[in-house]
Amino acid sequence: MIRVGLREAKGNLEHLLDEAAAGEEIVIEGHTGAQIRLVPLSEGNNRDTTGASKNGTIGTALDRFIGSWSADQEAELGQAIEIFDRVDDSFWA
Repeated sequence: MIRVGLREAKGNLEHLLDEAAAGEEIVIEGHTGAQIRLVPLSEGNNRDTTGASKNGTIGTALDRFIGSWSADQEAELGQAIEIFDRVDDSFWA
């Protein structure tokens, strides 16, 4: 993680953007203690001015993982959580 103050960030913003795009976590701290984190948008994740993507969803802190799963990883997760889709009929008797 790279942590910089606001003044340092102003002078190195292009470098910090490059680092964030490469996956490095960048935290910029203001004089009042406020902090922001630079997070790269996933490829093809175009957003409008409200922050919504083309399909209307709004990303979260997991934005960097959107679109980065392989089909095998998706299938593995699907199998792991499959049990949560089952209904135990004994609860409804």
